[in-house]
Amino acid sequence: MTIHSICLVKNEGDIIERTLTEAARWSDSIYVYDNGSTDGTWDKVLALAEDEPCIVPFRSERLPFNDSLRRVPFLHYQHRSQIGDWWCRLDADEIYIDSPRDFLTRVPSDCDTVWSASFQYYFTDEDLARYQRDPAAYADDVPIELKCRYYSNNWSEIRFFKYHPRLQWHTGGFPYPLLKSFERRIRLKHYPYRSPQQIERRLATRKDAVRRGMFRHETVESFAGASAAVPDRREYRSRRMPESWMSRVARASLLTRDDGKNYVINERALPRIVAAPDSPRHRLRRVWRRAIARLASQTAR
Repeated sequence: MTIHSICLVKNEGDIIERTLTEAARWSDSIYVYDNGSTDGTWDKVLALAEDEPCIVPFRSERLPFNDSLRRVPFLHYQHRSQIGDWWCRLDADEIYIDSPRDFLTRVPSDCDTVWSASFQYYFTDEDLARYQRDPAAYADDVPIELKCRYYSNNWSEIRFFKYHPRLQWHTGGFPYPLLKSFERRIRLKHYPYRSPQQIERRLATRKDAVRRGMFRHETVESFAGASAAVPDRREYRSRRMPESWMSRVARASLLTRDDGKNYVINERALPRIVAAPDSPRHRLRRVWRRAIARLASQTAR
């Protein structure tokens, strides 16, 4: 079994080395596409690639973010893939709890899609008090586990898909057709909010994309950290970004403290696994997203 990973990065310099090092344990190839980092992220990718052959620096170029950017390295490297190989949509700020190589060996041969169970880590009011006492405790070079200790298992989406030559990838975050999802979720730790300075960079990096209708979960009304639950997508109409990193501070009392061993999936808080991701309803949704993307692109011009 071969596993190909696609990692789209921008201004993740404080965590990219950890993410790629961990992913190199189970990925045969990691294709890294940088869309305009200004914080040294790309230099770190290049340095890592010198010591780790599976890390492949694909390209660094300044482009407006779009979910379909991941298709560019996929189309460029898919000739390396054989029928039955797995491809991973690897975020630059996530580390797997379950070994993907072990997990994927248990996926039935008729399944071509695997969903995540994301344990989302937040910068909390307890972290804020600690940061005010000792800002150095949240410096970029401090190991992530020493900074982020509170999480909520509140998100899930497709993370792996099985390769077949019939796959097409024009827009969106995944190719199609994807026909059958595995009933179990693979667990991972996701670190979107790691320190005040990182949150400031994150908000600044995503500001333009939010104005174009993306990353709606970053808007003032839709932040999930305070409630530690899946946000109501009806609130995603907003395109108003928060003014300060302080708006991202979550309440530790509503979250789970990481004890290093118990990561229980909370199915009630997660979007349901869609048994057939390429059903007619999802094909219609894909056409709709494509139309919205075209309209947003024309508006941006």
